[in-house]
Amino acid sequence: MPAHGPDDLDRLFSPRAVAVVGASTNVDSPGHDYVRALREFGFAGDVYPINPRADEVAAYRAYPTLGDVPGAVDLVICCIPANGVPDVVDACGEAGIPFLHLFTGRLSETGDAEATALEATIEGRAKARGVRILGPNGMGVYHPAGRIAFRPDLPRTAGGVAFLSQSGNNAVEVVIRGAARGLRFGKVANYGNGLDLTPGELLAWLAADPETAVIGAYVEGVADGRGFYEGLRRAALRKPVVIQKAGRSAEGAGAAASHTAALAGEAAIWSGMLRQAGAIEARSQEQLLDLLVGASLLARPQGRRAAVAGGGGGRSVQSADACAGQGLALPPLPADVRERVGGRAPALADWIRNPVDQSILAGSGLSANGMLAMMAGSGAYDLGIANVGEEWFLGRPEAEGRLRHACRRLREAVAESPIPIAVVLGATEMPFDWQRTLIDSVRDELIESGLAVFPTVERAAFALGRLAPR
Repeated sequence: MPAHGPDDLDRLFSPRAVAVVGASTNVDSPGHDYVRALREFGFAGDVYPINPRADEVAAYRAYPTLGDVPGAVDLVICCIPANGVPDVVDACGEAGIPFLHLFTGRLSETGDAEATALEATIEGRAKARGVRILGPNGMGVYHPAGRIAFRPDLPRTAGGVAFLSQSGNNAVEVVIRGAARGLRFGKVANYGNGLDLTPGELLAWLAADPETAVIGAYVEGVADGRGFYEGLRRAALRKPVVIQKAGRSAEGAGAAASHTAALAGEAAIWSGMLRQAGAIEARSQEQLLDLLVGASLLARPQGRRAAVAGGGGGRSVQSADACAGQGLALPPLPADVRERVGGRAPALADWIRNPVDQSILAGSGLSANGMLAMMAGSGAYDLGIANVGEEWFLGRPEAEGRLRHACRRLREAVAESPIPIAVVLGATEMPFDWQRTLIDSVRDELIESGLAVFPTVERAAFALGRLAPR
């Protein structure tokens, strides 16, 4: 792998001026979306739509060719058909433009010999001209802090989660679903075929990027296995890295090959490589999001001793199974906690156990949140899981007030806890509109408070089990 310094890709993610080749006045086209996104995100630099048949695109003045642009450009976004790309590469080289993002596809991913040869021509010209290529067949860069995005509807709030994706639609799904769960994204790149800028090089650069705290990636396959491993290992030594390897089945590998010309590889080899590099493996988008939520919103657990509270008897048993399935220990309540319980509810001192069954606390003056706070501060546990137990509240008088009060107490307990605590609030699978609206509202409040919220105890235990030291 080439030795790239931490500034080598700055102008890709934070360009000072952008030109869009193939910019279009058709509002239902990618060539319009890229220009519109720059305007709606408030991009501070110059924007140059390139369209020989238009005077302006999305209220920016348009230019016939790259050679007509009056100022220096850091990034060109290309949306024209593949046979015109070699000329765009030449124009970038002549103008000293360092980065070219190729949304353009229908190249090697098609399996067609002529298309593959054209891609090789593009690669050769770019290297000769000193132009770095992101793509082809990729949506490009999303960097809220740099006010650049590949879609105008993406979240504006910036954060420290970086994400690399071989698939464009997958990148959109992860950003939108992740934002709804409290993830704040920094640098996101959909690299498509990875002709020039590879996932290994991007990982190595993100390892030293001060804006990036956590890295996620969706990978179908890589052409440069050694470079990918070295970039991944460099990143994983410095920050949490979560990799979803798709194409694990024979059917998935076939789909990956036609999607981005990926070489999927053997599943067992991939798992071993990820483990050896120090990355955390996800086997679905749900696992990827859960792990990113845990890694970005929870402090790293220092051990595997879990304190669990909330929910009824069935939820407590399921919580115990979920923790055991992830190799998390469930130590009993320590003596000092039992003594405090005995001082307030003597009948419960020898009855309560970990996980704490909320249903046996009724009328005792103790709550699940209070119990979790005592356990978290005891020094006997390394991590916690708080089951909200929302179904019980929904069946009581003044359901909304009671549930919101309990969640306020929960936020206080998590804020004061010396150990990381994951919160479990179920999906809105409720029969009545008011219940669904209430649960969604409560979830939004928990997430806005910075809590790591999971829809099931099994998914919370999975994330904590993967993040805790072995």
